[in-house]
Amino acid sequence: MADLRSNFIGIKSPNPFWLASAPPTDKEYNVRRAYEAGWGGVVWKTLGEAGPPVVNVSGPRYGAIWGADRRLLGLNNIELITDRPLEVNLREIKQVKRDYPDRALVVSLMVPCEEEPWKRILKAVEETEADGVELNFGCPHGMAERGMGSAVGQVPEYIEMVTRWVKQNSRMPCIVKLTPNITNILYPAEAAKRGGADAVSLINTINSITSVNLDTFTPEPTIDGLGAHGGYCGPAVKPIALNMVAEIARSATTAGLPISGIGGITTWRDAAEFMALGAGNVQVCTAAMTYGFKVVQEMISGLSEFMDNHGLTSVDEIVGR
Repeated sequence: MADLRSNFIGIKSPNPFWLASAPPTDKEYNVRRAYEAGWGGVVWKTLGEAGPPVVNVSGPRYGAIWGADRRLLGLNNIELITDRPLEVNLREIKQVKRDYPDRALVVSLMVPCEEEPWKRILKAVEETEADGVELNFGCPHGMAERGMGSAVGQVPEYIEMVTRWVKQNSRMPCIVKLTPNITNILYPAEAAKRGGADAVSLINTINSITSVNLDTFTPEPTIDGLGAHGGYCGPAVKPIALNMVAEIARSATTAGLPISGIGGITTWRDAAEFMALGAGNVQVCTAAMTYGFKVVQEMISGLSEFMDNHGLTSVDEIVGR
């Protein structure tokens, strides 16, 4: 019987399937449902510093690309980081981790590019007993005016600097989430490694406009007559994500840097492909939003059967094959 247990940079989970930082991981209620459905871990939706409020638009936040059979190919979102109070998120994280000690719980973070805000939020997250942090250097829309998201992730020097702050001011494992909106994915990966990152995760969403409303001449989704670019994810981005994961895994400058694979993972086969190219585990968002939390059960059973058929006893035997 295949053993699906995962130990990613010291963070243990019953399987390698984590939910990515996104709306499905934005609150205690959702994370509990995810764990009960079988997810091995979650990355809590990105937290920001206490203070300036984050205001998401009140209206549709998604645009979609559908195949001829009406299957979802890609999803564009204009979500910002959490708009819930920091103290509420921290309280819920602490309670969930205590109730599910065997599941991975990593907290996504995005604060301005200054050391003091990072010190403050890292101390607060440590007190929740979360397993680690993921630095959101990838979001391609919103928050750039505060020096966050891909505005940081597109500048290797900033990645290295902030990652070093995190490692100097925290005992928690640190995953750096990379943006694909860059000419060469090795530059930010190398910077994360120089800064002391324990791992990288990729890809974050791709800058996109999925469609234009030709009655109002505005990008979709349109809210109060206005639209904007967003972040593209879902099955359509999988080939791009696979290539970037492989580039990092096989480069002499980043070889051995643990990778959490993200991008269009919908089935166990998708996950196995990411792991074969070098990812130590995988993160999922769009599939859970499309098919519900229980989609992970097919991933678990499918990967287990695949491993049994190939005489593999541990997920580590797939990684990098």
